Amino acid sequence: FDDHFEAIEFIQVLRNVRDLDGLTIFAWALMGNHYHLVVKTRNVDLWRSMARLQGTVSRSHNRRHRYLGRLWQSRYRARVIDTDDYFRQVIAYVHLNPVAAGVVDDPAEYAYSGHREIVGVCRPHLVDRRAVLRGFGARDVRGSTDDYLHCVRSIAEARWANTGVSDLPWWTQANHVDEIADIDRHPGATTFDGESLTEDRAELELDEFALRFEAVSGHALDDLASRFRSAQQIRGRVELTTLAVCRYGLRTCDVATLIGKHGNSVTKWLNKGLRSEGNDPEFKRRIDDLDAAISRRR
Repeated sequence: FDDHFEAIEFIQVLRNVRDLDGLTIFAWALMGNHYHLVVKTRNVDLWRSMARLQGTVSRSHNRRHRYLGRLWQSRYRARVIDTDDYFRQVIAYVHLNPVAAGVVDDPAEYAYSGHREIVGVCRPHLVDRRAVLRGFGARDVRGSTDDYLHCVRSIAEARWANTGVSDLPWWTQANHVDEIADIDRHPGATTFDGESLTEDRAELELDEFALRFEAVSGHALDDLASRFRSAQQIRGRVELTTLAVCRYGLRTCDVATLIGKHGNSVTKWLNKGLRSEGNDPEFKRRIDDLDAAISRRR
């Protein structure tokens, strides 16, 4: 990523993944041979977003350079952020990476991180600035920005910025490489947006999900499996795929088998559903209502 073009393309791909999958980005830093992200997922599992991000970047890079083989050294590693202090510390740590690497003396001088967006040097193009500053306590933006900068200086003075990821206080306490949030550790916890971390949703196998979807949605599976493509049928396929994959963790290949369609078609409907969830409030309400009805139904 020392190549400016490669860096810019990564940022553009990340922005597309953010918009498509509904990620909230709190912090990011793009270094010469790695990157850091602090994100909150919505309905799409993190691994799906990461596969979309890294896969898109890999394919584009390999086509340009006529390169064969793996671009990434290994699978990404993830940690759950489950306290306010941890949230503030990890955001400061990520944005201090260019300083720790000796690239700049001030993180505001580095173009490829979210620090400049948070302090207002440039307009936000990846970071949700308001969401970040809510995590730093003050009621007004200026006070929150000052608190953020104070935290950055404190982390720099604590020398954490020069510490390898595996030796960080919050990293060494994790039980495994890819943590999943455990609500039992923090009952009643909410996000900075005031949203609950718990989900009142049943865990369903494909067959049971299909029966419940058919019962509450008004779409017959035989109709969705037909070769016709009316607007109503397309909408039903999009709703089915969005719910199955994003809300109930079912696989796109299984959805394709369920209605006898090609996997590429299912992926196309999934992408359409994700875009609609972010841009069409009526569609979002419809998906939420169906989700609640499917979970309640016995």
